[in-house]
Amino acid sequence: MLESIREVYQATPWLENLPNQWDLLKKVGTPMECKKDTMIFEQDDIADSLYLIASGRVCLYASTPSGEEKALAFIGKNGLIGEYDALSNLPHTTSAITVSKTLLYKTSIRAFRELLKENFHLVEQLLHFESRKYRLLCAQSLQLSYSKAPHRICATLIQLALNYGSPLEHDQIKITTTFTHQEVANLVGTTRITVINTLKWLERHHILVKQDKYYVITDLRRLEALVQDETWKLSKHAEA
Repeated sequence: MLESIREVYQATPWLENLPNQWDLLKKVGTPMECKKDTMIFEQDDIADSLYLIASGRVCLYASTPSGEEKALAFIGKNGLIGEYDALSNLPHTTSAITVSKTLLYKTSIRAFRELLKENFHLVEQLLHFESRKYRLLCAQSLQLSYSKAPHRICATLIQLALNYGSPLEHDQIKITTTFTHQEVANLVGTTRITVINTLKWLERHHILVKQDKYYVITDLRRLEALVQDETWKLSKHAEA
């Protein structure tokens, strides 16, 4: 695969277990324990706070005027949500909902600004986090250029392998983070059935195997080749 393409694939939509240290936010923030499917904020709401994710996972998504939704990212431990909108004094451009039991720390934008003024390492972390999200949007734009959903699903697997992959014997790669079929479907703009059919096709052709709750890519080069092969297709049902 071209190195430039591989670099774009490294911008995964699953931002989890980040190396950032936000202990100061925990000190000034208010803890919030949220159940799955708790709405944190909605698109166009006034943005006056930001949230640190201490554990769990939150989905960021955007909605069209007609009500169609597009998932943009899944933010996990040590990630921030709502930070860009609050710093820009703009309403939220996305909605945020928990997809698992989640512990958040809510901080007012005023308190966050004061922390940034006094702690330059927080500024550096924030810039790094925003850079990752920018690369993520670039990667999603690239994926949307593919004409078929199976190609986009394979590209998502590559992203996960490059970011959360653990090497095994015989050049296999174990994806060490979990994901649901619906999460992938929401990200690539297809149906859950298409995701299931694509993963099953990859398993039948010995490119992918599931071990317990984790997926293992058994042949990354073949997976990369499929993404770039415009003639590759599944059954008619799986190409939605």
